[in-house]
Amino acid sequence: MRSSVRVGLPAGRYASDGELVPDHAPRPAPTAAALKLPADVVDLDGWLVAVLRQAPAEGIFAAIARAERLAAERFGAKEAVTALRRVLSVELANR
Repeated sequence: MRSSVRVGLPAGRYASDGELVPDHAPRPAPTAAALKLPADVVDLDGWLVAVLRQAPAEGIFAAIARAERLAAERFGAKEAVTALRRVLSVELANR
């Protein structure tokens, strides 16, 4: 089977035929630039992902609280909470 260009997984019917999704390479560590609070709200989700991915398991709650505070200071509480909900629903499930 050939690799899928879009998602980087070999072609397969996974859920349809009960096949397991193959393991893939670990996620790269965020760069220093990715860990800098963005000036534009459009980049907020990416920053939150970077912050959460670099946080150790025992420090995840502190990282979330800090990220929420910083994002709310810059973009307002509504934007910060909305972005956190989007990001946390995916990132915490993938830990």
